[in-house]
Amino acid sequence: MNFRGLLVLAAGIFFAFLACASNPDAYAQIDAGARSGSYGNALSSLENEKGPARKTVYTSKNDILFYLDRGMLRHYAGQYTDSSEDLENADMLIEAAFTKSISQAIGSYLLNDNVKDYAGEDYENLYVNVFNSLNYYHNNDLQGSLVEIRRLNEKLNFLADKYERAKDKILESNKQLDPGQLPMEASKYSNSALARYLGMLFYRGIGNDDSVRIDYEELGRAYSLAPEVYNNPIPSSVEDELEVPEGQGRLNVIAFAGLSPVKQEENIFIPLPFPPPNNMTRIALPKMVSRPQTVQWVEVVLDNGQKFKLDLLENMGAVAQETFKSSYGLTVLKTAARAITKAAASASLARVASKKSKDDGLGSLVGFLGRIYTEVSEQADTRLSRYFPCYALVGGINLVPGVYAVTVNFYGNGALVYSENKEITIREKALNLEEFVCLK
Repeated sequence: MNFRGLLVLAAGIFFAFLACASNPDAYAQIDAGARSGSYGNALSSLENEKGPARKTVYTSKNDILFYLDRGMLRHYAGQYTDSSEDLENADMLIEAAFTKSISQAIGSYLLNDNVKDYAGEDYENLYVNVFNSLNYYHNNDLQGSLVEIRRLNEKLNFLADKYERAKDKILESNKQLDPGQLPMEASKYSNSALARYLGMLFYRGIGNDDSVRIDYEELGRAYSLAPEVYNNPIPSSVEDELEVPEGQGRLNVIAFAGLSPVKQEENIFIPLPFPPPNNMTRIALPKMVSRPQTVQWVEVVLDNGQKFKLDLLENMGAVAQETFKSSYGLTVLKTAARAITKAAASASLARVASKKSKDDGLGSLVGFLGRIYTEVSEQADTRLSRYFPCYALVGGINLVPGVYAVTVNFYGNGALVYSENKEITIREKALNLEEFVCLK
């Protein structure tokens, strides 16, 4: 191919990327259903084969996203068995995808990370077990619940160093890469207060007091290890979970509020050791951003006149942000290494063009088009599940066994945002855990 042909090809690629750069908001109908509590409508929009979400978002390379989003919506809709199936599928695919990505490191992804299968973020990998443990609880399988909590804790043991091998491989393969010029930070999150709280309850439900005490201590340790995440006091009711008075049953309430963060693209420019115009390039990186939250506090009211507020146990949005740091660091390295590879090829092609044509102007044009291709072809991978909640709030009260009407009120900006009523039966020496959700 002659150089004129190369120019035409480069221009064609450039405009092709421009044509596919934009993506309409395919989530609008699903988001509306989730925020309003119409989970059946949200599921219908998600599963609609002809809808925008299935056509543009939930494609074959995004199976993990599909199972995570549908699994969470099914959980909220009370379809616990179906939710378990989806979340377990997502869990298996995340594990397989991570193994594959580590073995490939930077691999052959010459365009951007969107060309590969979505592998899931760390917080998705953790919370899939939290909600599957609740699915098992709602299906009267406390042993299954505890298996999920133990799996989550095992994952946390590897969270701190899981990316180190891949980072080393990337740095070894690209000596021109200077990590000191790149925004990188490691996550300090290594324990989950939410998982430890649920572990306490599930172990108490099967009468394992020693394990209840261990998870109680680990919950406190989670707060002390990650003050950036847990900047709220430990809920006042947690200590009361250790022992329920004889002749009484304990009502535990967990409320999930708001929606988890999403990703947006941000750009940074890095200097490169090549002649102009390939001496600088733009790299596109995913940035996790919070979504607007309405709920500010939650109150539980019983028909016997008793009431109590729920306390924040875990800011799940903050966990998402904190655990994202490590995967973000790997993404920065991969993206910068890929940009350097593209820029080096462009600079080399520009030199050849100048020599063979004896025209510095043509060489500059080839280098310029190469830079355009390098920058336009870099698009941040902003894929992320959308229907994990943002906050987990908890509380509890000891009651005489019997039937009670319970109302949970979600408040925001001084007004009632959402209210839900349930009739519940409090049993002695049993776990009486009730779950409420408001994603506004």
